[in-house]
Amino acid sequence: MRFSRAFSYGVVALLAVPACLAAEEKISASPIADALQMVSEDVRIYNDHLTILASPYMEGRVPGSKGMERAMEYVEYYFKQYGVEPAFPTTRTGSDGSEIVTPRSSFRQPFPLGGTTAVTNQSLSINVNGRTLTFRADEDYSVTGLGASGEVEAPMVFVGYAINEGPDGYSSFAEGDDLSGKIALALRFEPVDAEGRSRWSGNAGWSNRANFAAKMRALAARNPAGVIIINPPGTTDPRAGSLMTIEQTGGRGIEVPVMMMTIEAGQRLVQAADSSGRTLDDLRKLADEGRAIIDLNGKASMAATIERQSLMAENVGGLIPGKGDLADEYIVVGAHLDHIGMGYFGSRSGPGEMHPGADDNASGSAAIMMMADKIKRAYDAMPPDASARSILVIAFSGEESGLNGSRFYANNPIVPIDDHVLMINFDMIGRIVNGRLSVTGYHTGEGMKEWLQPFFADTPLTVVQSDRMSGASDHTSFVNRQVPVLFGIIADFHSEYHTPRDVSSMINRVGAVDTLNLFTKITLAAATRPERFSFVSTSTAPRERQGGQAAGPRVRFGIMPGYVENDEIGGVLIEDVTADGTADKAGIKAGDRLVRWDGQKIADIYGWMESLGKHSPGDKVMVGVLRDGTEISVEVELQGR
Repeated sequence: MRFSRAFSYGVVALLAVPACLAAEEKISASPIADALQMVSEDVRIYNDHLTILASPYMEGRVPGSKGMERAMEYVEYYFKQYGVEPAFPTTRTGSDGSEIVTPRSSFRQPFPLGGTTAVTNQSLSINVNGRTLTFRADEDYSVTGLGASGEVEAPMVFVGYAINEGPDGYSSFAEGDDLSGKIALALRFEPVDAEGRSRWSGNAGWSNRANFAAKMRALAARNPAGVIIINPPGTTDPRAGSLMTIEQTGGRGIEVPVMMMTIEAGQRLVQAADSSGRTLDDLRKLADEGRAIIDLNGKASMAATIERQSLMAENVGGLIPGKGDLADEYIVVGAHLDHIGMGYFGSRSGPGEMHPGADDNASGSAAIMMMADKIKRAYDAMPPDASARSILVIAFSGEESGLNGSRFYANNPIVPIDDHVLMINFDMIGRIVNGRLSVTGYHTGEGMKEWLQPFFADTPLTVVQSDRMSGASDHTSFVNRQVPVLFGIIADFHSEYHTPRDVSSMINRVGAVDTLNLFTKITLAAATRPERFSFVSTSTAPRERQGGQAAGPRVRFGIMPGYVENDEIGGVLIEDVTADGTADKAGIKAGDRLVRWDGQKIADIYGWMESLGKHSPGDKVMVGVLRDGTEISVEVELQGR
C-alpha cells in the first residue's frame, strides 16, 4: 500500500506551526493549506510523517499491537522509497537441516520482549430450571487476569461487594461463611449513597476497600469455585459502563476463573436466577447495607483458558553503505518508534485512553526517516573516490519498557560493536520552545565537544549543552558498549509527557526540522572525518529523562531492567546495576530477579514500574530478590532522581 502525503489528518496538521505563519489579516477558508504553503518543503514532509505516526491509526504504537505493525510498515515503506537497503540478516533452515544466513536481507530485527497474557478459550452460561442463558464474550462478560484458567459448573451465590471489613462494622461476610463448591457473584466498587458515590469516600472516589486485590483476598479465604464480578447499577463512576480486559487486570489474586460482567448482563442473570424476583438494583441496595449472602437458583458454567505467550518485537533498520576506506565503520542514527498504547503501563494519567506519543517519539522517528533520505542523496552525490562510513538508521522498539530494542541491537549488531564509531539518538524533539534544543553525550567522545561547536553556531536553534548526560533513552545501550553518543532532546519538558495529550497538534514542526537538519550535517561530517572519536568513559551515570517530577517517577531504583522469558515466576530480571544506586547499596546484583515489592508479588515489569511511581525519595521498601533459586528479602531506601 502506498502511503500518500495527503494522509495527514488535516485539521490537526499544522496547528503547532509558529503562529506568525498562520496569521492573516483575513480568516482564510483553508488556513491549514495556506500555512503549509508558507513553510519549507521539509516542514511539509515532516508534518506528514509526524501526523501519521501519531494518528489514532497507529494505536499508540505499543509493541505487539496492530498499530505498531502499521507504524513499522510505514517506516519500512519509506526506507525502500528512499533507496535505503535492508540492514538485518534472515535465517532459514536448509534441506539438510543446516542454518542458512542471508545478510542484509530484511529491514526487521526481531527480538524477544517477554510475554503477554491471552485468553484462548472462554464461555459463560447459566441454567435455571432447564432454561439456558448464554452470555457473549467481550460484550456481556470478559475474562480477567485476576484469576486462573479453569472450567467449572456450580451453583451461584451473591456475595455483595466481597468486602471483609468496612466502617461501622460493615462486612459482606459473617464468620464461617464458606463458598466452597459455589460460583461467587460479587459487585464491583463498594457501597454507594443515593447519588451513586461511595458512602465511605464521597466525592473523593473509592476507598482502598474497593480495589480488586482486597476483594480477591476476601474471596480466596472462602474458597469459591469461580468468581463473576458484576458492574453495579446506580453509580456515578463511568467505569461501571465497560468491561476490563485481561491486560488491565494483571496480578493473579485467586486460583479460580474470574470474569467481569456488564450491568445489563448482570440484570438478566439475576432476573433469571433469583427466586424472589429481585433485580440487580435490589441486590445492590441490600449489599449497600451490609451482609447479603443470597443463594441463587440454577447453576453457572464458566470456562477460561489463559495462556502466557511469548511476545516478539522488531527494530526497523535501513543501511546506507559506506564508501572507500571508511566503509567498514558504522554510525547509527536512531530513535524509538514505540510508545505506550492505551497507557496500561507508564501512563501519568491512567490507563484506558490512547496515548498518541507525538513528541514521544513520533517526533524523533519522523526525523530519522527524513535524515535517511537526505544522507542517501548526499552519498549518491559523492565522487567515486570518496571515503565515508556506513550509516545505519534504526527505529527501535521496546524503549518505553526498558531500552529493550537498542540493547538487543547493541548486543547483536550487524558488524562488531567495535566498528561502531558513533550513535546519534533522538527522543522527543517536537516541543522545542524558544529554539532551545538540549544536546548531550559529546563528552563520551574525545574532542567531540570542540568539534561540534561550529555546527552549533550555524543553526537557528539555541543548543543547550551540558556535560551531564540527559535521558534514559536508547543511547544508553551504546554507552554501555563503549560507543560514543550524541543525544538530542527538548530542553524544556512539558506536562503532556506520557499522557493522551501528547498529540500532533502540539508539535513545533519547524524546530524539529531545524534539529534534523543540524544533525544531518553532523552525521555527514562525522561520516567523512578521517579520525574516529575515541570513547571516553564517564563515572557519572546517565540521568533519567529531564524535567523533574512531571516527567515520571520521583525515585530511581538504579537497575537496567530486562524481561523474563515465559515462566510462572514472573518478576523483573536485573540485567545491570548502577554503581552507588538504590539497588547497588542494598546488595542487589546483575542477574538477580526482582520478584516481590513491599510484600506483593511482582507479575512483570509493568506492574513494578507502577509501584515504583508511587514512592518518594527516602521511602524504605522491603523487596524480594530471587538469586540462585532462593528468594532473599532486602530493605532498600529509594533515591531521588
